Amino acid sequence: MKFSNDFLFGAATAAYQIEGAWNQDGKGVTNWDEFSKIPGKTFEGTNGDVAIDHYNRYKEDVALMAEMGLESYRFSISWARIYPEGDGEVNLKGIEFYNNLIDECLKYGIVPFITLYHWDLPLKLEKAGGWLNKKTSDAFVNYAKTCFEYFGDRVKNFITFNETVVFCSHGFLTGTHPPGIKDDVKKYFQAIHNVFYTHARTVVEYKKLNQFGEIGISNVFSPAFGVDDSKDNIFAAEHANAYGTHWFYDPILLGQYPEYVVKDLTKSGNIPEWTVEELEILKIAAPLNDFMGLNYYQPVRVEKIGRAHV
Repeated sequence: MKFSNDFLFGAATAAYQIEGAWNQDGKGVTNWDEFSKIPGKTFEGTNGDVAIDHYNRYKEDVALMAEMGLESYRFSISWARIYPEGDGEVNLKGIEFYNNLIDECLKYGIVPFITLYHWDLPLKLEKAGGWLNKKTSDAFVNYAKTCFEYFGDRVKNFITFNETVVFCSHGFLTGTHPPGIKDDVKKYFQAIHNVFYTHARTVVEYKKLNQFGEIGISNVFSPAFGVDDSKDNIFAAEHANAYGTHWFYDPILLGQYPEYVVKDLTKSGNIPEWTVEELEILKIAAPLNDFMGLNYYQPVRVEKIGRAHV
């Protein structure tokens, strides 16, 4: 198999997982700075206070990437490093760090891809309701526009959110991510909608700038298949794909949520609280997306064992 000449081999990281410097140069506190210090929430009590100290050693790290032959590097920006409290005044030291990182990548011919949100939410916004509070959407759009302004002259590939299903399911169903809520199905679906509404708004704003770059979102892709070809298990696969794939892809690519899931959530009382305006902006933004990032892990095998509902 031969890859096309414009195929980029690269690697990806997340700010909280590598940067460290959790309170250095004016960076604000994030939800993960707090959550990781709650006993029992992380493996052996580890946290990202230092991580691999990428903030202070980015030049060494980028040089290693170049030595490995990487052609692209996808990294996330710590929102709280740009806006310590989520909005308000810009932290210019944070801007300086990411400008330096971008320039270092370009020095070696490595194409930078920026993820605007890889799960580390400024703590002040988390305490105000996080992704359940639609004011977080306003703050994110403002933050994104700041990133476009400072970095968009050199960065031509932006990803709004990484794996919405992960931070929403672990945040509101399993409680293993911030805000640590368990088994709240309604909040889970509400948070997802608020994120997708925010994504759509951000895409529309980016396109107004005419920066001649591309913008999209990265989703998990784990398609479901029945354990056999029986009628019940074919239905089980369709049900699982409606909730696990179409619910996350349709509003981005088609500008609307899958009818099957909407009807199901309406019956169960878990339909998100949304407005006509919010649903309309999903439709407006859908054709403006330049790409869909697929984070493919594995397929899942499903079996019908009872009544299918959430």
